[in-house]
Amino acid sequence: MKKEFSAALAATTTVDDCAGALAPNHQWWPDWLFDLLQGCGLLLLAVLLFNLLTSVSAIASTQSPEDMVLNPEWPGTGTLEWQGDNTNNNIAPGLQTDVNMQVSGLTNRVTVTQHYTNHSEQWLNGRYLFPLPENAAVDSLQMKIGERLIAGQIKPKKEARQLYEQAKADGKRASLLSQQRPNLFTAEVANLGPGQTLEIRFSYQQALDYRDGQFNLRFPMTLTPRYIPAAMLTSAAKLPEVLSLQTLMVDNTALRQEQASANRTSINIVLDAGLPLASVSSASHQIQQQPQDDGSMVITLLNALPDRDFVLDWQPQAANAPAAALYSQLGQTYNQSTDNHDTPDTSRYSLLMMMPPAVKPQTDNPRELILVIDTSGSMAGDAMAQAKSAVLYALSGLKPQDSFNILAFSSDVQPLAPQALPVTAHNIGLAQQFVRSLEANGGTEMAKALQLALPFTGDTVANESDAALRQVIFMTDGAVGNEDQLFTLIRDRLGNNRLFTIGIGSAPNSHFMRRAAELGRGTFTYIGNMQQVEQQTVSLLNKIAAPVLTDVQLHYADGTVPDYWPVRIPDLYMGEPMLLSLRERSAEQKALIVSGNLQGQFWQQQVLLQADTEKRGLDLLWARQQIASLELARSSDNAERTAKQVTALALTYHLVSSYTSLVAVDITPVNTDPLHNAVGEVANENPAGWQAPGNMPQTATNSRLLLLMGTLLLIVAMLLGIWKRQFAATRSC
Repeated sequence: MKKEFSAALAATTTVDDCAGALAPNHQWWPDWLFDLLQGCGLLLLAVLLFNLLTSVSAIASTQSPEDMVLNPEWPGTGTLEWQGDNTNNNIAPGLQTDVNMQVSGLTNRVTVTQHYTNHSEQWLNGRYLFPLPENAAVDSLQMKIGERLIAGQIKPKKEARQLYEQAKADGKRASLLSQQRPNLFTAEVANLGPGQTLEIRFSYQQALDYRDGQFNLRFPMTLTPRYIPAAMLTSAAKLPEVLSLQTLMVDNTALRQEQASANRTSINIVLDAGLPLASVSSASHQIQQQPQDDGSMVITLLNALPDRDFVLDWQPQAANAPAAALYSQLGQTYNQSTDNHDTPDTSRYSLLMMMPPAVKPQTDNPRELILVIDTSGSMAGDAMAQAKSAVLYALSGLKPQDSFNILAFSSDVQPLAPQALPVTAHNIGLAQQFVRSLEANGGTEMAKALQLALPFTGDTVANESDAALRQVIFMTDGAVGNEDQLFTLIRDRLGNNRLFTIGIGSAPNSHFMRRAAELGRGTFTYIGNMQQVEQQTVSLLNKIAAPVLTDVQLHYADGTVPDYWPVRIPDLYMGEPMLLSLRERSAEQKALIVSGNLQGQFWQQQVLLQADTEKRGLDLLWARQQIASLELARSSDNAERTAKQVTALALTYHLVSSYTSLVAVDITPVNTDPLHNAVGEVANENPAGWQAPGNMPQTATNSRLLLLMGTLLLIVAMLLGIWKRQFAATRSC
């Protein structure tokens, strides 16, 4: 009886459920519609999950450069990218790049001229992207189109852009020179007519390097592709910002597999060192040298393939090696008034170079040496071989009282050991085996390596009571696009560590390398080829065993402090000079006193040098150095103030900066239909010894967005299945 009652109840419930489902809105849906909806949902889910999986595996993926989309904000080099609404690729080949340098003592005045011809029958607009030295003070732009010469004027960046775009729309010839990074610039030109030749001419001033008794200049001619790593999520991030974050992106759009063999660069240098020279050489190129009657020398490089940085070294005779030098000028190069007054600037601008005292450094102190090696895809080829060789030489130079560790990084960090190891034959053997096994592959997640190499945060003072000096040597090509993030990380975590950078490869990112070393209170060393690895590595290890002079201060004999940059003078190591830009409101020359801590003892020296008042461009170097220091200290708290300070300085001294541009506009319209200008692009060269990024991460993927959308579609698919089963149940009733 009980079983019969239960069966009757179940039957009643089923009938009631069916009736309830059919009664309110009794309508029948065809099966094919349910199948279509469910199929579409599952197909979309599969596609998005596939995209997610391929984005995760992008670290080892390969993408043809021809398939990549050019982002105009990404830096390139030697590339003239023509823009317009015409999609045909009308190539405007680079005819020639001419570089003229005038070296005088510690300064170098450079004028770069690029010639391009519009061989098409259409009007063209273009953007030219190029690298320059990271300390270049760019102050001049001229555009020569046909026989017309148009000079650029300095303007705030937004105003300059508006003037340029308006001139372009009006059919006027115009040009715009802007800074993307301190060592990367763009020049744009509007309304170049059919058959016309475009000549871009820009000039800059720079201070030269002097170390270990040798002068050096480097002119970049190409660029290693930049890696932009995953953005770090914060708890306060907004959902749209999180969804738009890109896991990784490689900027190699400026590099083409089809090399533009017609692209050539010629360099002419007038070298006036001001003292007898023992040697002049280039480790990067074959040069020609012609001594002149006045003691100077003319150096030429003809029709070189722009696939590597040009490097020139010259060494004074031993008896004439400078211990100190002071160059000076009165007033500004552009004779502009300052402080909104009509009175011209009568300040004295100086450039001071001073070697540390000639004492034997203390090399018997124990130290903890952390060797960080970049093994990302951009290091493939010669750069990887150079870096591994440098680490092996560094290992051979360790002393028994030292300790060491090795951190290899690409997409992740691979340490040799969890902590520093003592220097023993066994540990050195393990380290050598570890280094020889390394291969270039993956992204350049440099922040992870810095966090592990500098394990101190905030106000923590590291190793204050330890006897060992902790030094980090960072070997990389610097091919990253998140320099500001890394600078902040170094500044916050440095503690009592010292960070030294070694630039590897034929075209390293010297802006990052030099600024990172400056923040790390260390030095920057450049290794351009295998022949330099041993000498440069051994020299660096010897000199950084202990600084010669620390806590360096500068003041006048009357106690006043000059306006000098950088404000924080780095520790001085053997063979490494102090180089400062100064400004004194008064034209009167005063005696300078340099003081510091010399191996635990107070030391000072008075600088009494006869300055050369014929030098020009020293005010540009002073302003450029101040701008660099302000931007290096920029943070979210002082960003607005920094922007105002940099803008005011750049406008006063006629300099291109991150907030100012040079713009030139011809007042006469020449193009009656500027909206239909054509498009084209000039390829540039891969860096010498650099392998195509077959193992580099190649894609920019919104993985978090894809993951969220895939999850939502999975839920939709499940609901579709439940919905279909429910309707199937109702129909069976």
